[in-house]
Amino acid sequence: MNKFRYYFQEIIHSVTKGLFAYLKATLKLAFLSLIILSIGLFMIGVDFWFLKALGIAIVDIFPVLGSGMVMIPWAVIHLLMGHTTIAWKIGLLYIVMVVVRQVAEPIITGKSIGVRPIYTFLATVISMLIFGPIGAVLGAVITIVLKAVLEVKSFQSSPPTDRNPFYNE
Repeated sequence: MNKFRYYFQEIIHSVTKGLFAYLKATLKLAFLSLIILSIGLFMIGVDFWFLKALGIAIVDIFPVLGSGMVMIPWAVIHLLMGHTTIAWKIGLLYIVMVVVRQVAEPIITGKSIGVRPIYTFLATVISMLIFGPIGAVLGAVITIVLKAVLEVKSFQSSPPTDRNPFYNE
């Protein structure tokens, strides 16, 4: 029973560490969105460009909502009002931001949690297919848990000593 407790504690420790790394990666991605939005909105000539970029970047932190929740209706409203030029510019900015974020997300998240980006990407895609939009978060969490279990399993043969990097007492 002592051995089970040890491995369980190590898995919990590794998962907690991984979740904090995922949170850090999410904040990095939000900052990347803020930079892209700030440059884009400034170039478009939007009033209060930084505050609007900050607000959209904060909404972008939530995977189910995302920046499209703000930018798509914003572009559509401008299109309906007859401001086609600004509508297309906002739409183009949204497309650029989504593409950059889709490329950067598995790389930044994978490096933060210590998993190859392709595995993070595959876990996210499979989780989104199974669970829908909430799978965007579950993919990273599932990857973190699997990584923790595999790390602890690889150290099962070695007894808990000070040489074991996963052993904290």
